[in-house]
Amino acid sequence: MTDIFHEVQEEIRRERMQRVWARYGWLIVAVVTLAVLGVGAWRGYEYYAAHQAQAAGDRYQAAARLAAEGKDDEVRAAFAGLAADGPAGYRAVARLREAALLTESDPAAAIKAYEAIANDSALNGLLRDAARVRAAYVAVDASSRDEVRRLVEPLAVDNGAWRHAAREALGLAAYKAGDVTDARRQFEALMSDGDTPQGARQRAELMLAVMPPPAATTN
Repeated sequence: MTDIFHEVQEEIRRERMQRVWARYGWLIVAVVTLAVLGVGAWRGYEYYAAHQAQAAGDRYQAAARLAAEGKDDEVRAAFAGLAADGPAGYRAVARLREAALLTESDPAAAIKAYEAIANDSALNGLLRDAARVRAAYVAVDASSRDEVRRLVEPLAVDNGAWRHAAREALGLAAYKAGDVTDARRQFEALMSDGDTPQGARQRAELMLAVMPPPAATTN
């Protein structure tokens, strides 16, 4: 008797499965096919991305070797090409290196190149701010104090990631412009900040040592 009930239940299940398959079989086949295609496409993309990254890495190393050999024109062309068509990470680094190469030969162009990176909303915020700081350091020597302030004054806020570099650039620009009071203020802020990197702290201490003492106040 138990075997008969078991056979009946199996037959009912088969009929239900046949009805489901008849009604939704095409959909099941489509879902499975899409899943297989999706996995294949993802694997293909991973291989392509890895291949592109390896090729970009080789191009970057080749450009770095050219830089070590002093072949400036070839280096600029190599980094410009990588900045134009390399993977995202390498494009950003190549643009920074390209801007750095311009620092000695054409500071104004270097500032513009750094600013273009700083204004690129597709890039990481910290990288954009790093480019802004680099532009400010170039501007200390090659442009005006106002230019330096425009570039990095917003970064010199408490707890800002780039506040130490921004304050140093602002202090140098103020000192160059003859505003010793503001220069002292910037370097003293660096000295009082417990998170100031050792190198920046030493430079701030040196600058404070060479500055004339604050003017004495009289009653």
